Amino acid sequence: MTLEDRVQAQRLFAFRRAAELGNVSAACRELGLSRALFYRWKRRFERYGTDGLHPRRTGARRGRPSEVPAHVERTLIGLALAWPTWGPQRLAVQLARQAGLVLAPSTVYRALRRAGLGTRQERLLVLEHHSASRAGLLTARTRRTLEKARRSRPQRHVEAEVPGELVCLDCFYVGKLKGVGKVWQITACDAASSYALARVFVQAQPTAETAARFLRHVLVPHYREAGWPIERVLTDRGSEFAGAFATTCRELGLRHTQTKPRHAWTNGFVERLQGTILHEHWRVEFRRRYFTQLAQLQRSLDSFLRFYNHDRPHHGYRTQGRTPAAVLLGAQER
Repeated sequence: MTLEDRVQAQRLFAFRRAAELGNVSAACRELGLSRALFYRWKRRFERYGTDGLHPRRTGARRGRPSEVPAHVERTLIGLALAWPTWGPQRLAVQLARQAGLVLAPSTVYRALRRAGLGTRQERLLVLEHHSASRAGLLTARTRRTLEKARRSRPQRHVEAEVPGELVCLDCFYVGKLKGVGKVWQITACDAASSYALARVFVQAQPTAETAARFLRHVLVPHYREAGWPIERVLTDRGSEFAGAFATTCRELGLRHTQTKPRHAWTNGFVERLQGTILHEHWRVEFRRRYFTQLAQLQRSLDSFLRFYNHDRPHHGYRTQGRTPAAVLLGAQER
């Protein structure tokens, strides 16, 4: 017996019970029905017979038609696969910047969901399968579960008004690459503009000499060229930021401050930047190609940092919609 047959049998039973009791109201109270519903069934029974007591088949309502033209949806999907770790809001901003197409983030999300790309993991999986079929890049690294995104803290622990007032530094382990070795990255993030600089190096553990060279030959000259002297640097209490690094800070006239023990979130600007580089760059690049030389890694990182500083949409309270390069270099022009 189908569900429709059961419904019809229950309605016929309501008529029989009303006839047995000789009272429609008593039968309705017993069965938990309203008199109006009973008499509506009765009218259908009198007009159509027992077939009229079958439940009506109603078709599903037609959904809202797609508001995105096909060519716009193709452009959006291409952008989402080019930057698979971006969410709908960032994709919407980049789509407007790159192609002049204005879409709401909710519209972007619905278009991605229709294409089976509604989640970050689904987009990364498409990229992984494409790379595996094209170049055989299905490694143990790509099979690991994606790490959860770090939660940003709403409290503002560190403040800076102008570029160079405070620059945050940190090192993080990129991974051990076959033919290259253990790859580390040292990263600098300006607390006022979010401007980013980074270098990769191969060592068993980062050393103070490496951090000192980055400070003396990369960070300070870049800020001098931009017209902003560095006043203070903030690091954690790792050994790579002691010894030769502290000596270099004194020689360059920089104030060196360190986070409190077990207070890593104090250096959250650069921690978040490193999460962005890992999340938007390395996890994507390692699914696209093999790296066999440190120079290849550095060129790839430099390319992403140019995009990050000059073209990538930023929504933070520090940049207020401007790019880090606009804050760092535009302020110099004013």
